[in-house]
Amino acid sequence: MENPNDEQSSEISQYNEASLQIMRLHELWLKAENYASKGILIKWKFILDAIYRELYADIKRKEDCEEVKVKDFTLRKKIAISKTKSDLYVSLNNRHTFLKELQDVVGKGGRYADIDTEGFD
Repeated sequence: MENPNDEQSSEISQYNEASLQIMRLHELWLKAENYASKGILIKWKFILDAIYRELYADIKRKEDCEEVKVKDFTLRKKIAISKTKSDLYVSLNNRHTFLKELQDVVGKGGRYADIDTEGFD
């Protein structure tokens, strides 16, 4: 006989990982903002790497996956060749912005609705 809890468990786990990923991303973004505002640039860099790893599975599902990976590689290269703290800050900020936008594109960021959309509360 089938256990009714089995179906419920599989449904929960299907959606649970997405919720957990969003929570992990939230924690990472808090750290990124903290390190950026304090000028702790190397830790900021490592947190941005962690954010990219969190988003990677979603990136692979995108039609323009290779373009996204090339863009990220280009941004990481600019970070690596930065000669001054100011250049490093600007390069990190560019990758930060790119990853924030990418998070929205892959569906793990903000979701916006038109005020005229039916069912908008």
